[in-house]
Amino acid sequence: MVGLKLTTVFIIVLLFGCEDFLTGPLLDQNPNEVDDVSVVSAEALLVGTQVTMYGVMEGYLNRAVSMVMQQMSGLQTDYYRDFNCDPIDINTNGRWTAMYGTGGLVDMKTTQEVAKEQEKHTLLAISQMWEALVFSTAADIWGDIPYSQAANPDYPEPKFDNQRDVHLSILSLIDSAISNFKKGQIYTFPADHDFTFNSDTDKWIRAAHTLKSRIYLNWSEVEGGYYELALQEAEQGIMDQTGLGDWRALHGASISERSVWFQFFLSNPDYMGAGKLLVDMLTRDNDGRLGIYFLANETADIVGVSPADSSGSASMLNVVGHFGMSWKPEFLSWYENSFIIAECYYRLNNEEMALQTLNYVLEGIEARWSSLGYSNISIPRYSGVFGDSLLQAIMNEKYKALFLNIQSWSDWRRTEYPQFIDNNGNSTECGGSENGEGVPRRLLYPEKEKSTNPNCPQNDNIYERLENDPN
Repeated sequence: MVGLKLTTVFIIVLLFGCEDFLTGPLLDQNPNEVDDVSVVSAEALLVGTQVTMYGVMEGYLNRAVSMVMQQMSGLQTDYYRDFNCDPIDINTNGRWTAMYGTGGLVDMKTTQEVAKEQEKHTLLAISQMWEALVFSTAADIWGDIPYSQAANPDYPEPKFDNQRDVHLSILSLIDSAISNFKKGQIYTFPADHDFTFNSDTDKWIRAAHTLKSRIYLNWSEVEGGYYELALQEAEQGIMDQTGLGDWRALHGASISERSVWFQFFLSNPDYMGAGKLLVDMLTRDNDGRLGIYFLANETADIVGVSPADSSGSASMLNVVGHFGMSWKPEFLSWYENSFIIAECYYRLNNEEMALQTLNYVLEGIEARWSSLGYSNISIPRYSGVFGDSLLQAIMNEKYKALFLNIQSWSDWRRTEYPQFIDNNGNSTECGGSENGEGVPRRLLYPEKEKSTNPNCPQNDNIYERLENDPN
């Protein structure tokens, strides 16, 4: 284990630097260019992929979504512009390149090709799961993306597949991963090469069902029958309330292994702060997570700001506490899985089970924080709520629980909860309620993709609705 850890640190230091994992040479590469990685083993490629994808899932894209959802606020430079719905497309260049280039889809495809040839089924399945997580998330963020022709030297200018086709392909990919996890093999995949579950295939299979459930749920606004499919998958998904079955990042206290959010705040302590929408919701509900999520400012209060009100008075993310250098964010979790079940019960007209599941997950979340040493916090419970009030309770609580998780944007697009209203009844949308635009619904395509791929839409805008987000 020590040898692999040192190797991992070496990869991180060489390729990614210390702020955000993804800086330097990657920004100067054509994201569609395929590199020759045939001399590297599939195991080594998987190690590099995991580290690179931490930068994708925890870095700028995550920060951008947290600002759209007003969990965090942008206070200076481009972050102020992002938060006030005036983004620039150059900011997504690095993450896009990381997804498709070395360490991303290029290496995933190579890993999977070699693993198939060598009948390394577990290795193959883990790589497939990383591909499924990252590119289902990318389609949630942008809508249409290159996928079927991407990372293929025969297509230096890959077409943009529509969002539905991308997600359908990924659902099939997850099914293939589940099948590969179940095959077993003579070759023993080194457990310490899998930073998520140490090659525990049962945990991987549950995570696979939760990811399928998420995708079905994100399409349920346009495919009514998907609520039943989402529920079926979630019932096979992550259930362990200890968190041991959650798909998390792996971080530690060493300089090269620290969490991406911690690294960002270490270098840019005044670029981002608390979002007023989330702070108001936690304050209104007397929710004990307020002091876990954020640090009090100089007035001993926790302060959030809204677009157009950004200032240095916003409280900082609690990087000296729970969100410190070793924080391991959950990409998929038992509590997200439980919230999916609650919403599906509601949509399938079983409000009694929806309410019961909601309180079950809130009790579990409270117990989780208590096990981490936060024994005096309280989280709301619900009784006597039904109809739209019950849906609002489910989605508001999921929003609070999925703090700094990109999925919260898809949840809002699907349900319109949380509502972007502060505790005084004022709109917190960009420009208030007068500009007719409201909350962004997607990110801009990267400037580099627009300039190198003629198939990339040129005139996209952040208010354009995605295929699974109809009027």
